[in-house]
Amino acid sequence: MLFVWVMLGSFVGISAMVALNVVLRLGEPARLSSLDEAVERLDTDAVGFQAGPGVLAQAGSAALVEENGGQRIGLLKAKGDEFVIRYIEPGMVRAARLAEDARLTIRLNDFTFPPFTMAFADAGEARIWADKLNAMQE
Repeated sequence: MLFVWVMLGSFVGISAMVALNVVLRLGEPARLSSLDEAVERLDTDAVGFQAGPGVLAQAGSAALVEENGGQRIGLLKAKGDEFVIRYIEPGMVRAARLAEDARLTIRLNDFTFPPFTMAFADAGEARIWADKLNAMQE
């Protein structure tokens, strides 16, 4: 009988934790609402980042923002409920491959940052960013 009470108590406790996570929205993935938010995050991370042209991936899961002067590109990628930020400089890009469905797969020479894919609304815009990133290869 004790076993039944322990199992019932465990079930109730776990259910309460799951319900609390749902109410507090702790499991909601990070999303960028606009390119301005991406620029603000980049400027907060690296004070003085002078944003130039940028692009927001579909669903706000990632963003690329070129710094004025074209010396580096700020990259934000959603990971869980936070964003991972990288400042791409010449020599940091291993490959930027464009698929037919306006998806850009980016591979960096950074083993802590796995390859990922950004979905673009426009294939022409995806091509422009693929070219910019490929120009930063070694």
